[in-house]
Amino acid sequence: MSDTGNNFANVTAMHREAVLLKEGGQPVILLPAFRFMAGDQPHVMDLLLVPFAHSGYITRLFFERVIQSKGANWKEHRVVERNWWAPSWNNVPATMPWTKMLSAHLRAVA
Repeated sequence: MSDTGNNFANVTAMHREAVLLKEGGQPVILLPAFRFMAGDQPHVMDLLLVPFAHSGYITRLFFERVIQSKGANWKEHRVVERNWWAPSWNNVPATMPWTKMLSAHLRAVA
């Protein structure tokens, strides 16, 4: 199985609704109705993990909406035919397994 296949299998073991999509020929992972904590508040929203360089960042995690009082310098982006929001959070390596990459990005809103 390819790295993409192994990584996606691990993501689906964590979130079975995950969907593998493509953006510019590269894999991106849609996480519909993903549950996570931001501070001490629970959130449920769609997330999009981009495990390659995008918009000047090594990797990106896009959120369905801005989380007020969490993250910094939120900017809107258009990815896979949809508008997304991302805080300024960099240096999450593309070499990380996708599940660890997701966790590292979620620290931006912890």
